[in-house]
Amino acid sequence: DFSMMLALKVGEGEREQLGLEPFEYILTPYDVQFWKEEDKKKVSVSYQFSKKTPVFVVTYELTNKSKKQQDFVLYTDIEASLKTSHTYAIKDKAWSKFRENGSSLFLNFEDAETQNAQLFAVNAGLQPTAYSGVSSLDSLPAPKDWWKSINWEFDHQTVTKEHPKTPAFRYTYKERLEPGQSMKVVQIIGAVKQGEAYKMAKDIRTSYPQEVQQYERDILSTMQKKVFVTGDSVLDHSVLWSHGILQANKHYIDGSIQPMPCPAEYNFYFTHDVLLTDLAAVNFDLPRVKQDLEFIIQHADSNKVIPHAYYWKDLDYRTEIAVPDNWNHFWFVIVAGTYLRHSRDEAFAQQIYPYVAKSVSQFLQNEKNHIIYSYRPDWWDIGQNFGPRSYTTILAAKALREFAFISAVLDKKASDVEHWEQKADELQKGLNQRLWSEKQNYLINYFEDGSLDEHYYIGSLLGSHYHLLNEERTAKLVATARQKIVDPKIGVYTVYPMDFQDMIGYLKLNGNEAGDPYYYINGGIWPHGNAWYALALMEAGKNEEALQFIRNIMTVKGVMDSPNGQPAMYEYRVSKKSDPSVYGKIDKPQFTWAAGWYLYSLYNVYGVKESPWNIRFEPYLPETQNKVSFVLTNSGREFNVFISGEGEEVQSIFFDGEKQHSTVLPYRFNMKVNQIEIKKGKLREPLLTNLNAVLQNVAYNQETAQLIINSKSFAHHQVTAQIKTPKSVREVAVNGNSDIQWKVEKKSGYDLLSITFKQSKTGDQLAITFEK
Repeated sequence: DFSMMLALKVGEGEREQLGLEPFEYILTPYDVQFWKEEDKKKVSVSYQFSKKTPVFVVTYELTNKSKKQQDFVLYTDIEASLKTSHTYAIKDKAWSKFRENGSSLFLNFEDAETQNAQLFAVNAGLQPTAYSGVSSLDSLPAPKDWWKSINWEFDHQTVTKEHPKTPAFRYTYKERLEPGQSMKVVQIIGAVKQGEAYKMAKDIRTSYPQEVQQYERDILSTMQKKVFVTGDSVLDHSVLWSHGILQANKHYIDGSIQPMPCPAEYNFYFTHDVLLTDLAAVNFDLPRVKQDLEFIIQHADSNKVIPHAYYWKDLDYRTEIAVPDNWNHFWFVIVAGTYLRHSRDEAFAQQIYPYVAKSVSQFLQNEKNHIIYSYRPDWWDIGQNFGPRSYTTILAAKALREFAFISAVLDKKASDVEHWEQKADELQKGLNQRLWSEKQNYLINYFEDGSLDEHYYIGSLLGSHYHLLNEERTAKLVATARQKIVDPKIGVYTVYPMDFQDMIGYLKLNGNEAGDPYYYINGGIWPHGNAWYALALMEAGKNEEALQFIRNIMTVKGVMDSPNGQPAMYEYRVSKKSDPSVYGKIDKPQFTWAAGWYLYSLYNVYGVKESPWNIRFEPYLPETQNKVSFVLTNSGREFNVFISGEGEEVQSIFFDGEKQHSTVLPYRFNMKVNQIEIKKGKLREPLLTNLNAVLQNVAYNQETAQLIINSKSFAHHQVTAQIKTPKSVREVAVNGNSDIQWKVEKKSGYDLLSITFKQSKTGDQLAITFEK
């Protein structure tokens, strides 16, 4: 159904409806302009948005391209019904009031379910010659082809409070244009509570240009920061686009501006969407992540259980609390851990710790025999069939290791920290023993009755990204995914085969809520599935393939160049190859966590890696690229990182010109450092490359050829460290004790030293002495 109708009459010609044929357009994350140019006229329609006032601005510009004077008559009809948040009930009765001879129109909804809303429209350009607040329809939704019988002859139609009708903003504009001359119509449309609109409408008439500019400057300033620069115009354009989406997709809800999944104006907050986006944002925007975590715990219940969603429903705001098998518990713990790792904000970690602990206790309610059970088939929140799931087991193992990290940093009881880490190890073992299929070469699931779920789900791909599979199984997982669920033109299916329409009763789905085959969750293509596949490729050592997949499938240009593409970072795409008219069709073009997963994938492919204990570099540069730069947060600050050179290894790493001997970043960073420079090439001196404990500091004495590493975790934690060295190892000791386990593997151009020891206390010193 159309919500807006445009018609144009030029001279003595017939009235024509506009918008039924495609227009050219320019789209940005903050505005859009459509235009169509013909021999005798040009029509342009643009949409802009205000920074502070709850309005958007529609501008219509008509140009006479003929060689003679012509009368242009523009008709605009905007149907102004409302839908309630969450329940989506149509509210199509209101009364209207005009001011300034029809220049301003106010539509009043006497309905508590819409908070007695007042919609208004202000004409700030050419003034209308006729106007109406009454729809041409008797009710909504509109019948098919309703526009063909629409009545354009109206004037000064209002609706009384006693007899409300279906409302609309309807206007006629007339102007005689000379050749080359244009007419400009500006409609400012907003929504507030009754009584708030009259002064707002008066003020916005003159202030809207400044407010629109302020909004655009705010987003552009974010986009113009050199947050990530690869030198590849396709990748870098999508970096800017992603940051624009993250800044633009924010809405008012119950007294504050909060992130929203898409530009749609609805009173709905999703915890899941925010947390997934924050996995990327933590690299460059710590205040955003902290604000998100604060909002989540503010809306937890009295038992400190976090919300799944927060929204207006019927008569008030409602909090939908996350049930024990809700994936928000896992992601909340994971984001809390990564925020602490990047921020070192231990005071805030103490504040949210009880909520994190509650989420852990919630998801562990569904542990059975070292597997996490769930009602949901994979990553979505539909279905009721309680069985062992790979996706939730993967996330539980990852979340428990994050919880152990948070607990250790906050000096919680060592035996408790050890318990959480052991529980994570048990889940990893259970995942590999019970949910890895040698037949399918994939992480699988089971139904409640014990039968095998033969579907291939995207959630299994996270098993490799979170280092829960060995190299052999990671390679097999990737190969199976490539064969079963990857469409090389548009991305990764959520599931294969696509047959949930035949399992409605078995999975206890609410009708066809999963969608038809190839649509929505039933085999549609979602952005996080693309990211998870790219991340799995990286773990399989296929960085080049991962980067090409990101470039071809996840960038704005990649989406535009694909079947039924458009400039979008979408919610999902239709994957039905057999129907070219819908193959690749996009739903919700600008999706917040699509932007987040793109940035997260880019940070990972160029070598920013995280374990539960630290952040480290494994820099990668493709053959066509010799440098990359990006912003990275650590110890609560932003640092500029520059990677350059050739070859597979790190030749050297510098902090503000001072040479370092670790690609693992220390937890407590030197607060004076502003720049990290990494040069690739032949390894020259020993270099710490991995550590599963908090790194305090690293120092190398060239005279004694000794590398000193100070780490922190908790008593009895099994610490592993890896050091790449061009020199032979002479001695390894922990706190002066050389009776520890270590081995050396010969690699091309260096030796790989692997050390394993039990942490005897919260902090230990590891000393490696090399041959001079």
